Amino acid sequence: MIPFLRKNLDILFVGLNPAEGSSRNRHYFSVNQAFWNQLYDSGLITEYIDKANADETVFGSNKINANHWNYGITDLVIEIAESNSGAVKPTEKDCMRLKNTIVSFKPKTVVLLHGKVLKEFVSYLGYEVPASNTGRMGNLIKSIDTMFFNIAFPHGNAITSDEKVKRYLELKNFITK
Repeated sequence: MIPFLRKNLDILFVGLNPAEGSSRNRHYFSVNQAFWNQLYDSGLITEYIDKANADETVFGSNKINANHWNYGITDLVIEIAESNSGAVKPTEKDCMRLKNTIVSFKPKTVVLLHGKVLKEFVSYLGYEVPASNTGRMGNLIKSIDTMFFNIAFPHGNAITSDEKVKRYLELKNFITK
């Protein structure tokens, strides 16, 4: 999968790795509608969008993004297409690459979208790892002004969609300020 990265991002979403189905489809979050529904329900996107090629619209342009904000996406582990997150083992090299990417592109906010991303990356940065889906974590890389948020993966866990939407609303309110 090719990440959607560029300067001046309002939100950079960081997943664990490309899922097998998404990798086959060549589109992020193209197997399950939950992520796109949560963005819509929170108002981060202004139109309902089908998962099939939503990434091109939401990350490749800003036409349905709230306030025409710019969104991007990448993964902590970019070399593996795997749907079983237990089989994905992030390394220090993966964390270093992600940190360098964030420092290089300087997004306004970064959303860590998976418990394993949260655990591995926040530990790598030298911080205590918070519970999943706790929202705003603060500025974790002092050389840039990026604010970090922790929002649970869109599906496949015990955290309700409503709880995730609350965190996306917190993110939206932060960016609006």
